[in-house]
Amino acid sequence: MATHYLSHITSGPLDDDSIVVSMLAEEANIPIWGPAALVAAGSGEYIARAGPTATEADPVAIGVFVGPLRDADNGYVSTAAGQVVHVCIKGKAKCKVDGNADAIAVGDGLVPHGADGVAELAKIDPPAADTYNTASMTTALKHAQAVFAVVLYASTVDGDIIPVLVCGCRGTPT
Repeated sequence: MATHYLSHITSGPLDDDSIVVSMLAEEANIPIWGPAALVAAGSGEYIARAGPTATEADPVAIGVFVGPLRDADNGYVSTAAGQVVHVCIKGKAKCKVDGNADAIAVGDGLVPHGADGVAELAKIDPPAADTYNTASMTTALKHAQAVFAVVLYASTVDGDIIPVLVCGCRGTPT
């Protein structure tokens, strides 16, 4: 059963030292506590928007959506595209994780999961000596590059909302 830690905090970062930026929402119904990714600017805009990502280990994750809570029943920070949303890009926040497939321990890195609004364990351990190949090394490098947060409370359940230390995006080398 999923657990929501620090449930008395319904939006915003976990402390006053965190850095939160305001951005425009890419779409409606963005879940709070999910990874925030940079997406293309809207028509006539010159700054990227923030949106969820369904790409596993997406390297454009920049932080976690922390507010404002516009739809408390469903936990959404946006109810329409173009609304201002708050993204914690550095500091302590909560994040929804999937600790079921791979247990998440304190100090582990998080990357976006293959589903909107959820993070998962960054699989950055090198593969066993007998399985070194291009695919396994690419996966490890992709996950290392996409880490946007470090776990502050362990999880072994899908849907847990746990405290994390957001470290921002690593960026994509070109």
